[in-house]
Amino acid sequence: MLSLYHTKAQPNTEQANESTELTKEASAVAKGPTENERFQSLLAINKEIIGWLHVDGTSVDYPVLQHKDNDYYLNRDASGKKSIYGSVFMDYRLDTNQEQRNLVIYGHNMIDGSMFGSLGNYKNKDFFAEHRNINWGIQGKMSDWEIFSVYTIDASKDTVDISYENDDAFLLALDQYRKKSMYQAAVTLQKDDQILTLVTCSNETDDTRLVIHAVKKGPRAPFS
Repeated sequence: MLSLYHTKAQPNTEQANESTELTKEASAVAKGPTENERFQSLLAINKEIIGWLHVDGTSVDYPVLQHKDNDYYLNRDASGKKSIYGSVFMDYRLDTNQEQRNLVIYGHNMIDGSMFGSLGNYKNKDFFAEHRNINWGIQGKMSDWEIFSVYTIDASKDTVDISYENDDAFLLALDQYRKKSMYQAAVTLQKDDQILTLVTCSNETDDTRLVIHAVKKGPRAPFS
């Protein structure tokens, strides 16, 4: 079970300032002239930065990293320095050089609202209805995604899907995600869709995880 956490005490002030400054630096880089130039500049900060995540109406506006395991960035910032905040990171089992049906991204639920701490707002029906857009850029290519499902799981019993055996299995999973959602969204889901999944702790119990699914907008191409 991935050891994501919900902090019960105020984070270290020095680490908070360092994390904020690093995020500002990366954010400034991410607003460079072209998408490719922005991405190349982010790589200069850390070669394990694979993209940038922005979630509308939240504090989520961070570089996304990926290591050879899911533990490294639990307690390291985007420069690799030790930090209680950790980083926002993608599941190590996903090959970002190949198209994936489901891009799974993790982050801590920080008490000050940083990292994925503001995603808990999606448990509010009005917030869910009004803030459904995600901007995700991977390797310099930006795209828009629409949130269609939000729910909690017991991480001691349930797992987050990383891959699917075939089209039918993927469609079945999409149907399950929609049925498990606290609220329903008028979004059409198809076998050629690509989804983005955000995972963080929820404050119900130590094992509770908040799961948010979004589907990529725009024309669909056959998945290969």
